[in-house]
Amino acid sequence: MGVPMVGFGFIDNLVMIQAGDFIDSTIGVTFGLATLTSAAYGQIVSDVSGTISGSTVEALASSLGLPRAELTLEQLNMPRVRFYGMAGAVFGVACGCLLGMSCLLFMDLDKSERLKRQGELRTLYSTLMEEGHELIGAQHCALFLLDEKASTDGDYYLTSMGWTGKQPTRDELERTFVMYDTDSTGKIDAVQLYQALRKLGWVAELSDVEQMIAGVDKNGDRQLDFDEFCQLMKNAILADEVRLKVRKGGSRHRVLATGETLNVRDVQTDPRINDQSRARYGLRGYDVRSLLLAPVLDGDGKVVGLIELVNKEIEGGGGTSDSPESTLKRRNSEYGFNRDEEKLLKMLCKHCSIFLKHLDACS
Repeated sequence: MGVPMVGFGFIDNLVMIQAGDFIDSTIGVTFGLATLTSAAYGQIVSDVSGTISGSTVEALASSLGLPRAELTLEQLNMPRVRFYGMAGAVFGVACGCLLGMSCLLFMDLDKSERLKRQGELRTLYSTLMEEGHELIGAQHCALFLLDEKASTDGDYYLTSMGWTGKQPTRDELERTFVMYDTDSTGKIDAVQLYQALRKLGWVAELSDVEQMIAGVDKNGDRQLDFDEFCQLMKNAILADEVRLKVRKGGSRHRVLATGETLNVRDVQTDPRINDQSRARYGLRGYDVRSLLLAPVLDGDGKVVGLIELVNKEIEGGGGTSDSPESTLKRRNSEYGFNRDEEKLLKMLCKHCSIFLKHLDACS
């Protein structure tokens, strides 16, 4: 009796976990359902699946050819027989449930919580980041939150809450495409894209990159031509959630480690930016000329994230305000961010800290 119960326990727990996780990360995020509520809905799916698959499990158990206990009706009604039969069933179900739980080893258990928190942070992002970066005058702006749970190995991990700002120009993407196309074939395969994204700190596996390519691959050759690459890069830059491993010695690592503002007026000449960092900047999809980064601190002065501004924009630069020369001057300003803009960014970081503090108090 215990053997088929192993199958029942396995299916019950496996389906409940998978269904509950899916509901939690989709419907649960959309409607703000508690994790236990999602688990309850997952249990409904699991029970229905168990009812449907019951005969199949029993048939598989019978096909194993295990010997059957030829007991009489009188023997089956004996208290000792009923006890051992029940004990075998309980043990079988417990073993099956434990086997079904093995899927937890391969799941991102914090994904739904990150997505829910991300939804709550949309207010912060829309009000502070979108309006704040325009006030400061930056081409790109991003808010990154520090993932403390993943830094046990001594490395920093950041989760981007999304970018706001201008999309990269075609010329910028053409220069980036050449850097990704390492064998100069005019096509970028999954391995080349994977290697480039890993250099940028993306925490992604090759299978994830293959899925990214499949999402924009129009001709089904599993490679990216230039137009497909442009679409993928724009999707990646504007993605709601990007998890990054911070490279030691880089600009973000410097801000996280020191808790101080970093103002780089020109990445090509600033001695704090090494050649390796400059090469990585070229993989982002847009030209990086100037940077302004500041830490987001909690009430105890501990770094919990950072805000990154890229490319100070200025008006003027020759020609009319709508001429190509003026646009190039604004997007690739050689002057960088000034002291007043540093103060504005620190103010934005302070507002972020206050918002995060209230968010944690309500959660």
